[in-house]
Amino acid sequence: MAPLPDFSNRERFPTFVTIPEAGAPASDGSQQPEEWYLLAHIKNDMTIAKPTLVVEDRDGSPFAVVFEGYGRDDLDLKARGLKKGNTIVLPRARRVPPADETKRGFVRVDKADAAAVKAVPGALERVLALGGVEENATVCSACGGKGEAGAGLRMPD
Repeated sequence: MAPLPDFSNRERFPTFVTIPEAGAPASDGSQQPEEWYLLAHIKNDMTIAKPTLVVEDRDGSPFAVVFEGYGRDDLDLKARGLKKGNTIVLPRARRVPPADETKRGFVRVDKADAAAVKAVPGALERVLALGGVEENATVCSACGGKGEAGAGLRMPD
């Protein structure tokens, strides 16, 4: 099984305000990696005319995720695990700026890209905590027991 990625890497796992804007080149000279994933906690399903989720990123910035090219009942978000309380993973997400200053931006997911959007069961806070678990920890995060550097932890005798 592959190890969990380091979710603290904000280049690979940016926040809503730091992802590139839609229509902007993928790399503007910054250190943006080839692949990035926007992670967000799903707060509500606000589908009216097209599938829409209200989410919140790791810094608490709320925004909408709008699935373009689908009618109201064309995409079963719950069946895909995209439901309140879970975490949404948006590969190479782009921020669509608001129409005016009184509104917020959002993330548009085109129909061709919808299959790449994934759900992780559980709150974003828990997902981020799991990604922070060290592979070769020398101190147990549960009991404080110590191991040897490079040898990992042992079960108590």
